[in-house]
Amino acid sequence: MRDLARSPDVDASVAFYNEIGFRVTEYTEDEETGKLWAAWTHRKGGVHDIAFTNGRGPRLHHTAFWVPPPLNIIDLCDLMATTGYVSNIERGPGRHGISNAFFLYILDPDGHRIEIYCSDYQTVAPDLEPIKWDLKDPQRQTLWGAPAPKSWFEHGSLFADVEPAEPLLKAQPIIAP
Repeated sequence: MRDLARSPDVDASVAFYNEIGFRVTEYTEDEETGKLWAAWTHRKGGVHDIAFTNGRGPRLHHTAFWVPPPLNIIDLCDLMATTGYVSNIERGPGRHGISNAFFLYILDPDGHRIEIYCSDYQTVAPDLEPIKWDLKDPQRQTLWGAPAPKSWFEHGSLFADVEPAEPLLKAQPIIAP
């Protein structure tokens, strides 16, 4: 399982996790300020265990679950379509540029976003250099498949008793119409 969170200060979030042993695998930064817009970090040798993206937060963007081959994701799409849940598919299937994962995003009955994914890569080499992505590169979010919808950048699950703050960084990625 892995998570992605919205953070009002991605640099501070990543610095905290780096201090407890996480390493960055992929990231985007604002060219003008050099501030991180997003970063994917890991401890267990996968592409990421937790990632942070710039946004109103802290909020949970999604929780992700790995499945073996991509056919399991196609089977889930078929199952959702035949049982009345096709409208719960928010995004995908498709392939991310960042992480190279084959993905499907669904909303559970409570409105929380869940990613089902496979086919990403391992990062066990201790000298692996992080991959930098341009914030305006549309392939960073979607190598192929439909682009991320606007809800992708706005919706997030709240944490109990935590008031989200507006992001410090005002840079914006490409948002699909």
